[in-house]
Amino acid sequence: MNGKIRILFIALNVFLSVCFIKSQTVTVTVDAKKEIGRVNPLLYGINVARWDEGIFPDSTKDMLLTCDRDAIRKVREGGFTLLKYPGGNDADHYVWNDPNNSAGEMDTDEYAAFLKAVGAEGFITVNFNESPALAAEWVRYCNKEKGYNIKYWEVGDEQWGTWARGHTTPEKYAERFIEFVKAMKAVDSTISVAANVKPSDDPNDWTYRVLKTAGKYIDMVTFTFYPLPNTNENEDSLLTSTTRFRHEYMTIRNVLRATLPEEKADTMWIINVGYNSISGYPGPITLSIANALWTADILGTMAELGTQVACFWALHNAYPPRGGDYGVLSADGRNIPSYSYYVFPLYTHLFGKILVESLSSDPNVSVYASRFGDDTLSVIFINKDRRNDKELRVSLRGFDPSPTGRIWILDAKRKLQRLPGTQIRIGQTNFSLHLPKYSIVAVQLLRAGAILPPVNIALHARASASSYSLTDPYFGPQSAVDGKLHTRWASAAWASKDGSDQQWFQIDLGIPKTFNRIVIRWAKGYGTEYTIAVSVDGKRWNDVLKQSNGKGKVEQLDFNPVTARYIRLHGTKGSKAISTYSIYEFEVYNTHERRSF
Repeated sequence: MNGKIRILFIALNVFLSVCFIKSQTVTVTVDAKKEIGRVNPLLYGINVARWDEGIFPDSTKDMLLTCDRDAIRKVREGGFTLLKYPGGNDADHYVWNDPNNSAGEMDTDEYAAFLKAVGAEGFITVNFNESPALAAEWVRYCNKEKGYNIKYWEVGDEQWGTWARGHTTPEKYAERFIEFVKAMKAVDSTISVAANVKPSDDPNDWTYRVLKTAGKYIDMVTFTFYPLPNTNENEDSLLTSTTRFRHEYMTIRNVLRATLPEEKADTMWIINVGYNSISGYPGPITLSIANALWTADILGTMAELGTQVACFWALHNAYPPRGGDYGVLSADGRNIPSYSYYVFPLYTHLFGKILVESLSSDPNVSVYASRFGDDTLSVIFINKDRRNDKELRVSLRGFDPSPTGRIWILDAKRKLQRLPGTQIRIGQTNFSLHLPKYSIVAVQLLRAGAILPPVNIALHARASASSYSLTDPYFGPQSAVDGKLHTRWASAAWASKDGSDQQWFQIDLGIPKTFNRIVIRWAKGYGTEYTIAVSVDGKRWNDVLKQSNGKGKVEQLDFNPVTARYIRLHGTKGSKAISTYSIYEFEVYNTHERRSF
C-alpha cells in the first residue's frame, strides 16, 4: 500500500513539474516616463558587397534593365536604413575605379542607385592598402562630381587582425589613418571618417594605441561582433552573448575615455559595422529561428547602449559546404527571407524612436520598450527559452492604456504575423500576454483617451472618370486613389483650350461609409468650378458642396457628415492646361470618428 502511495506521489510531482515547465510566469515592468535615449534609425543597417553579382548582374549602363528588383524591393520593405559597402575584409582588396573590375559586380554608381531606390544612407570603407589620394578621389567622385552625398566613411577593415590584407602595428595604422583623413577631408570637410578597432582580447592594446596616436582625427570608431566560432554553433551560447557584447562595447567606451577629451569620448559613435552569429564559414544556425531571436536581442541591446549605427552581415552570403547563409535573403536568385530578415521590419515599422526603461524577472525573456511620441507604447518581448512558454504579467508605469492593443509574432511557424487583439488582456495599468517558446512578440498600446489620426477611406477605392489622357499609361482614374503623390488622374488631353470642358471623377467605397472631409491634391490642371455629389446606390445623387472659386494645389473641403457609397466630382470649368482636370490624390475622411487600435 505504501509503495502504491509513493508511486502516486511521484507521478503527481512529475505531472505538476510538466505543467510548470509548459508555461512559466514572468514579471515585466515598463516605465514609459523613464526615457533611456533616442533610437537612431541608422541602427538598422546592413552590409552589401560589391562581389554580390546578383543585384546588378550586368554593366552599369544596363542596371535599370537587369537589376534584381525583387531583392531591392525586399530591402526597402525590410526597412533597412543604411547600406555599408563594399563588403567586409574585401574592402582592402577592392580598387573602386579599376577598369578591370567585373561588370557583374556592384560598382559605385550601382551602389548609389541602390541607396536611392531603398531610401538608405551610405557608408563606404576605403582600401587601406591603396593610396590616400585614391580614397580622396572616391570621395570627390561620390560627393562632388555625382552628388551622392556619402556622409560616412571608414579606413580599412579589421586591420588589427592577422588575416587582414595590410595588417600592421597600431601606430602605423594610426599614422596612415591620419594621412587618409587629411586627404579625404580636403575634398569634403563634412564627411565623418571611422577607424576600425579591436573590441576584446586586446593584449597589445591595439585600440588604446591607435586612439593615442590618431584620436584627434578620428570621428567614429567601428568594430565587429561575431560571438561564436564555426566549431561551436551552440544556440544557448549564442543567446547569452549579448552580455559579452555589452562588455565589449563598454570596453571601447572606456578606452575612448582614457585617451580622448571627455566630451569627445562620451559622444563619439561606436559603430557595430558587422555582426552575425558565426565568425566564419557559417552553418545552419545562421538560418535558424535562434539567429533571429539573437538578432532582435542584440538590436535592443545596442539601442539601450546608445549605439547610433549598426550593420548586419549581410544581404546575400551563402556558404553551401556547411549549409549556412549569412544573408537575410537567399543567394539562389529567389531571395527567400531568412528568419533574421523579419526582425528588421519588426523594429523599423513597429518599434518607436524614444527608448524607455523595461525590466524582466526572467533572464530568458528580454524586453525592449519604446514610445512613438506620447500616445503609443511599443514593447518587444523575446523568449529565448526553447522549451517553455511564458505567461507575462506586465506592469505599466506612466502609461494608462486603452482597452485594445495590436500584436505581432515571429517564430518558427509565423513570420511576423499579426495576431487577434484578443491575444492580449489589458487592464488599467497592466496587461498579460502569452509568450510562446522561442518567439518574438511585438505589442503596441494606445494611451487611454488618445485618438488616432483619421484614415483615408478612399485609398484604393474603385475609381472611374468621364475620360482620361492617353498620353501616359498612368493617367487613369485609379492613380488618384493609389496613395502615391507622383501619380495622377488626368482628364482627356487638349479637350478644350480655355478649360471649358466638363469632366467628372468618381469613386466607389464598396459599402456606404460616413465622412465629412474631402482633400483634393490637384496637379497642374484643376477645377475652378465644380460640385461634389454623393449617392448610396449610384443612381440618386445629392450635392454636398459647390466650389465656384477653386485655386488648385491642395483643397480641404469640410461639410456636415454624410453617409454614402459613391462620391463624384463634377467639373464645369477648369484651368487652362493640357488636361483641364488632374488630381494626384482624392482623399476622404471622417474626422468625427474616434479611432483606436
